[in-house]
Amino acid sequence: MLRLLTRFLGLLLLAGGFIALIVDGTRSIAGGQLLVTTLRKGLAEAVPALYRSVETSLAGKSAFLWDSVMSTAMLLPVSVTLGGVGALLIVFSHKQEAANRYWRR
Repeated sequence: MLRLLTRFLGLLLLAGGFIALIVDGTRSIAGGQLLVTTLRKGLAEAVPALYRSVETSLAGKSAFLWDSVMSTAMLLPVSVTLGGVGALLIVFSHKQEAANRYWRR
């Protein structure tokens, strides 16, 4: 049941990444230049109150964490982030095969 839920969540995230890629591609074609939505901009536009509260709580607890790690991670494109996490969830949801089965020779 957990593998099914993980695979379903992975497929949703992968689809979201593909949709974000299509939106960025459409905006780039219409604008005549490469326009990419970063994770920071996407979160700030989608859920502004949650983004601000997470930013203030992380910056208050550890300035190093927010300034170096999170600011670098927030510069990734939304499509790459969602697609990468979704692909990882799909890969990790596969069942491991036993290598020592005698009928698989």
